[in-house]
Amino acid sequence: MQTETKKCRGCSNQFAINPADAKFYERVNATAPEYCPACRMQRRIAHRNERTLYKRTCDSCKKEIVAIYPAKTPWPVYCGTCWWGDGWDAKSFGREYDLKRPFFDQLKELQSKVPRIGLLSLNSVNSEYTNNSSDNKNCYLLFAAEKNEDSMYGRLIQNSKSIVDAAWVYDSELCYECIDCRQCYQCLFSERCQTSTDLLFCFDVRHSKNCILSTNLRHAQYYIENKPYSKEEYEKKKKEILASQDTITEAKKRFEELKGAALVKYAFQTKCVDATGDYLFNCHEVRGMFDASNAKACAYMADAEDPIDCVDGNNMYYKPELCLDIMSTLQAYNSKHSTFIFYCTNVEYSDNSHNCQDCFGCIGLKKSNYCILNKQYSPEDYQKVKQQIVESMKKEGTYGSFIPPAMAPFGYNEALVRDYFPLSKEEAIKKGFWWQEATTGTTGKETIKRGAIPKTIEEVKDSMVNEVLACEACGLNFRITPAELAFYRRMHLPLPTKDFECRHQERLKKRTPRKLWHRQCMCDYVAYKNSNKHANHSTGQCPNEFETSYAPERKETVYCEQCYQAEVV
Repeated sequence: MQTETKKCRGCSNQFAINPADAKFYERVNATAPEYCPACRMQRRIAHRNERTLYKRTCDSCKKEIVAIYPAKTPWPVYCGTCWWGDGWDAKSFGREYDLKRPFFDQLKELQSKVPRIGLLSLNSVNSEYTNNSSDNKNCYLLFAAEKNEDSMYGRLIQNSKSIVDAAWVYDSELCYECIDCRQCYQCLFSERCQTSTDLLFCFDVRHSKNCILSTNLRHAQYYIENKPYSKEEYEKKKKEILASQDTITEAKKRFEELKGAALVKYAFQTKCVDATGDYLFNCHEVRGMFDASNAKACAYMADAEDPIDCVDGNNMYYKPELCLDIMSTLQAYNSKHSTFIFYCTNVEYSDNSHNCQDCFGCIGLKKSNYCILNKQYSPEDYQKVKQQIVESMKKEGTYGSFIPPAMAPFGYNEALVRDYFPLSKEEAIKKGFWWQEATTGTTGKETIKRGAIPKTIEEVKDSMVNEVLACEACGLNFRITPAELAFYRRMHLPLPTKDFECRHQERLKKRTPRKLWHRQCMCDYVAYKNSNKHANHSTGQCPNEFETSYAPERKETVYCEQCYQAEVV
């Protein structure tokens, strides 16, 4: 089987459908995509709003709620209690499929009628301001996060406790402003660190403790800028850095300099075999994957845990299997082109469906089988009508592609897509997306002016939780919660001067993009002529090539696995 090359309908770039892709499409009885992997991801994550929150009323019980939908949406929005309750039935909105009309027109009409849940937070306690999350306790403004406690302001936090202002942190405790850390304790302002304790401004440090402003360390203790120091010298330096907002700002500048000079492996992969992509943990036989753990035989996915035999997916957890082109799922099987399907099997072109099987074009269903456009069918009639729809969509050229951008329930500027594919309003509309004109947040209501926030935690009084602050970057108002203030005092940290969204965007900029370039290892043997560590190349530059998310114009020194391990370990 040969590799097929196609022209993307979205960006007009050429993309390849390799034999492994073609084999999967045949296995799940799917047509080959008309969009490249990047455009396919862009279309999916336009259907996911995590962090843009609005105050409104529940359209059922009329209580004030916080929701991901502003007031005056085309569809009803319910609070969690009403949506999960027995007071309504999504099948009551069911309708006949009309052979004479495009399927997506009919699905859009159904979409405007079926109630949607304000926030998606499952099995959580005292965590009302979390979204796309589950099993959290005493958490606030966490997104895409599971099994956490006493944590706030973060995305992709898993199995952790007392984590504040972080992203992609797993199995950790008492961490602040950390990115891509796993099994860390009491670490601050650190990135890509694992199984370490008490790190401050560290990058790519593992199995270490009590280190400051260090990079590429292994099994180290009491190091400052990669040099050993006494415990007393270490404690003194730590106290100096954490003294105030100004000293932390200076440390941040020095940290960026040190990171620029550090060695980086072509990809941040741990325990991976036959894998292309970045930020991967225990992945095998995967292609074009990002931020995935325990994946096997998958391709073109991001933010995924435990997927098996899946292609094209975002935010997929709890062992999804044999799925294609899915946005947000828990434990789905053999499903395609759908969003927010949980514990479903054989589902296509559906949205917000739970414990369903053999459903096509359905919205808001629970524990239902053999439904099309929310209408119940017998198994025989279901297969007949489904086949009619598929044949009609193939003639229209829409079958095999994701739900159209214009049908996304969120504007481009409020959905996850803005983080990875930033566009202006005009550019987004030209590509078929839409723009949310409603605004969220306030300005001008601050009780403490910009620049007047105390620079040390000792200056902060208990009454600070009653004040309104203004972000020094965007001007939006924000507050300090009592739990947040207690954390800063415990960790001896000054108050933040920016709101959560600006802090989150700063963290995103520190990561590599979800894009791959073909490059050669930058290791040159001449620099190590007196060393036998680089056995994989004896003269000149290392010949190893790889796919990496470090663009050629970046300043980092990028090594292959062998050269990186030779130098770092």
